[in-house]
Amino acid sequence: MTEKKKEKVKCVCDTRWCLKAISFHSDVKGRLITLSDGGRRVSRDESSFCHGLTFSGRAVKTEEKLRLRVERCGGDWHGALRLGFAHVSPEQTALPPLAIPDLTNSPLYAAVIVPEHICRPGSEIEFMLKKNGSLRIRSSDGRTHTEQTTLNPKWPVWAMIDVYGQTTAVTMLGSKMKRWVFTSRSCPALTHIRHTEDKETQERKIQMSMLEPRNLRNHHLDSTDHEAPDCEECVVCYSNVANCCLSCGHKCVCTPCAMRVHMMFGTCPLCRQPLGSFHPYDH
Repeated sequence: MTEKKKEKVKCVCDTRWCLKAISFHSDVKGRLITLSDGGRRVSRDESSFCHGLTFSGRAVKTEEKLRLRVERCGGDWHGALRLGFAHVSPEQTALPPLAIPDLTNSPLYAAVIVPEHICRPGSEIEFMLKKNGSLRIRSSDGRTHTEQTTLNPKWPVWAMIDVYGQTTAVTMLGSKMKRWVFTSRSCPALTHIRHTEDKETQERKIQMSMLEPRNLRNHHLDSTDHEAPDCEECVVCYSNVANCCLSCGHKCVCTPCAMRVHMMFGTCPLCRQPLGSFHPYDH
C-alpha cells in the first residue's frame, strides 16, 4: 500500500509524445472562484466582477495552445475574460483582485483583454505564448489577435486565466502543440495527485527560505559599491551558476532566484539598488 502511494501517476494514453493533462490549479485561485469537473471548470461568484484569478495546474510549454470554452456569462458587469502567462509560479504569487493591471505591472506577467463579443457562452478560445515572446489568442470564428509581451519564452511559464466581468464560468478543454510531423495533445486524465503536490510544496518552501532577508544580508555591500566582481555561484541558492545580470550591473544570481528576488524584495541582494529589469547572460 505504501509503495503504491509513492508511484507517480502516468498518462492513460501511455505515449512519450503526449502533453501532460492540463487543468486549473487546485489551491491557488481567487476568493470568489470554485472548481468542479475534476479541476477542469472554474466558476466565479457573480457578486463581484473581480477576484476570479486562476492559473494552470502545471507549467505550460512555449507554442502549447490552451483551449477554453466559456460556459456562462452573467451579471451587469462590463468586460470579459483576461488571458495571459506568468513566469512566477502560482504558489509564489500573492493573489490580487485583478490580473490587469495588478499583476501585469510586473514584467514577469503578461495578459490580454479578450473582447466581450467572443466570450459568449459556448465560445471556444485558444491562446499560447509564441517563440518570439508574443501572446496570441484565437476565437471560435478563426480570428486571431497577437500582442508582444515582456516574457522570455525560454523561461518557465504558467497560464493565467482571469474570470472577469461578464464571464463567470470557463472549462479547460485541453491543449495541443504542433511538432515536426504531428501534433501532441494533452492527456485526458489528470496526472498529479495530492502527495506529489505536497512534496513540490515542501521543495518550494525550502527554496523560499533561502530568500529570507537574513541570508541576503550576508552578502550586503555598501549601496555605492558598483564595482563588486561577478559571482560564479548564485548568492541566494548557492547551487546554480550566477547567469543573470541585474539592472544595477551585478551578475550574482541565477535566473529562478532573480525572478523571486525581483518579486519579493525588488532590490539587488548585493548593493540593494532597486531592480528595474534583469536578463540572462553567457559566461
